[in-house]
Amino acid sequence: MTDCDFPPSEVSAAFTLTPIGHIASDYPDKFGIPRQPGLASASRATLTLSPPFDDPLTVRGLESFSHLWLTFVFHQSPTRWTPLVRPPRLGGNAKHGVFATRSTHRPNRLGLSLVELIKVDTHHGVTLHLRGHDLVDGTPVLDIKPYLAWAEALPEARSGFAPARPPSLPVTFSAAAETALLAHDDSDSLRDLIRQVLAQDPRPAYHKNARNTSERRYGVRLRDVDVRFHPSTHDGIDAMHVEDIVVASSPP
Repeated sequence: MTDCDFPPSEVSAAFTLTPIGHIASDYPDKFGIPRQPGLASASRATLTLSPPFDDPLTVRGLESFSHLWLTFVFHQSPTRWTPLVRPPRLGGNAKHGVFATRSTHRPNRLGLSLVELIKVDTHHGVTLHLRGHDLVDGTPVLDIKPYLAWAEALPEARSGFAPARPPSLPVTFSAAAETALLAHDDSDSLRDLIRQVLAQDPRPAYHKNARNTSERRYGVRLRDVDVRFHPSTHDGIDAMHVEDIVVASSPP
């Protein structure tokens, strides 16, 4: 019997999904998260599995893979969805069908992310150390599958309205920001993360198209700091300038 043979009432029945673990992430807040994984290779995260999935037997052999697919829930997105959405890649000016985009506003709020696996720690339960992710802190993960390059890397595939990586803007740092960075033990890694996140221009699309945008000031929470920045120009091209970096004083 196939799925098509089941009565409509059974095919359309709701499913209960249980998170197998949760993410602890460099991104305490949604604002600033790269819109795709791999765009900020300096981003770090851990996935800690919950009982009963934290048995080390569940990840035996996983360390031989370099990348993983994570199925997760956009838990901070609204439950309401619409058939048409405005992809940020198109400047928020054009509408496409929700199933033709990677919008977080989906009927079931499911996400799929390809992440790099750095280490598998099974000393106390199971914790996976990850890099190059696009997941907000606290994200519930539903499943893990190893990535197979020979089966899933298709360079000839068409990519619709997103045929290439988004442009990367130059990022400059003020003297105050550089001084603040030097106070951190992970200053080099944090600098790379800030540069990679701001290079994607995390501002809302309608801000990018507005006049006098250079007068606006923005802030993004990364790890345990608030990064204050504004759009600028560098060598005659659009850029992002970091004004200051301060220790976060409250939850995002």
